[in-house]
Amino acid sequence: MHRIMKIGIDILGVDAPEKIINFINTYKDDEVELYVYGMEKELAKVTKTENIVKNLCTEQVFMEDDSARVHRKKKDASMIRLLEDLKNDVIDVAISGGSTGAFMASSIFMLGRIEGVSKPGLASLLPTRSDHKFLLTDLGANVEARPEDILNYAKLGQLYMKYIYNIETPSVALLNVGVEETKGNKVYKEAHQLLKSNISNFNGNIESRNILEHTNDIVVSEGFAGNVMLKTIEGVAGSLGKMIKGIFMQNLKTKIGGLLVKSGISAFRKKFDYSEYGGAFLLGIKKPSIKVHGSSDENALYYAVQQAKQIHKTKLYDIMIETMEKGEQK
Repeated sequence: MHRIMKIGIDILGVDAPEKIINFINTYKDDEVELYVYGMEKELAKVTKTENIVKNLCTEQVFMEDDSARVHRKKKDASMIRLLEDLKNDVIDVAISGGSTGAFMASSIFMLGRIEGVSKPGLASLLPTRSDHKFLLTDLGANVEARPEDILNYAKLGQLYMKYIYNIETPSVALLNVGVEETKGNKVYKEAHQLLKSNISNFNGNIESRNILEHTNDIVVSEGFAGNVMLKTIEGVAGSLGKMIKGIFMQNLKTKIGGLLVKSGISAFRKKFDYSEYGGAFLLGIKKPSIKVHGSSDENALYYAVQQAKQIHKTKLYDIMIETMEKGEQK
C-alpha cells in the first residue's frame, strides 16, 4: 500500500485566499493529505476535516519584506513554516502563491542547493501552437547568470521532461537574439558552446518569435530574458483574447459570427490560461517547492497539486540530486 502523499499549501500571500480555501474544502483525493498553513482567520474557514492537517501560524510574508532575510525574521510565517516542514520531511512538496522573491530565497536558504548548482532556476511549462508544452527556464530567479548556470538549467530541465513526460532525450534550445551560434553577449556565446558540448539533442539558438512553435521541449536562458519572455507571452495572450472579443462585439453580424466560432475562441483562451499548467518550480534545490501565481484560483491549485503528485511519484528530485552528484546525465 502506497504512503499517502503529504502536500503543503500556503493559504496566505495570494490575491484571493478564499479561492485557495474553497479548493481545499472541495478537493478529494485518497492519495493526498493536504497540510494547510495560515493564520487563525483563514484556517477557521477550512471546514473539511478528512485528509486535512491545519497548521496555525502567527505571521505572514508580505511583498515588501526583505526576501533574503524573511526566513530568519518571520519564522512563524505560513510560507516559512511550510518550507520548514518540507525540509524536515513532514510534507513531500510545498506550494505557495506568496511573494516570489521570498519563496525563492527561502527555498534556497532552507532546503539547500543540489551539488554543482550555484544558482537554482525557476521553471514553468508553457503552451505552444501544437498540443505540446515546453519548459522555459530561468524565469527570473537570477537576472544575471553564468554560462555554467544555463547549462545546469538544461540538464535539470531534461530530467524533468524525461521523468514527468517520458521524453527520452528532450530537445533543448538557447533563447537568443539570433540563430547563429556567434549571436548574443559573452555569457550567451559561452553558454552555447557548453550546451553544444554537454547536452544531447541541443538544437542551438532560438529566437523569441519561434518559441511557441514547439520546435523544442526546453528553452533555456538567464532569468532577465526568461522573465521578459514569460510576461510577454502572458500579456500578448491576454491582449489577443480581448481584441478578438472586441472584434466580435462590434455589431449584430459580428456577434452572430462570434457565436459560430465561440468554441474555437474558448479553446484558444484555455490553451493560454496559466492556471492549466501548474506552477513554476525551482530547479536545483534539494526538495520540490512550487510557486503558483498570486491570482491563482481553484483551477490553478488543482493543477499545481497534480504537478506535485507527479514530481513526488517519480522521485524526480532524488533523481536530480543523484544525477548532478555523479556529473552525468541519465
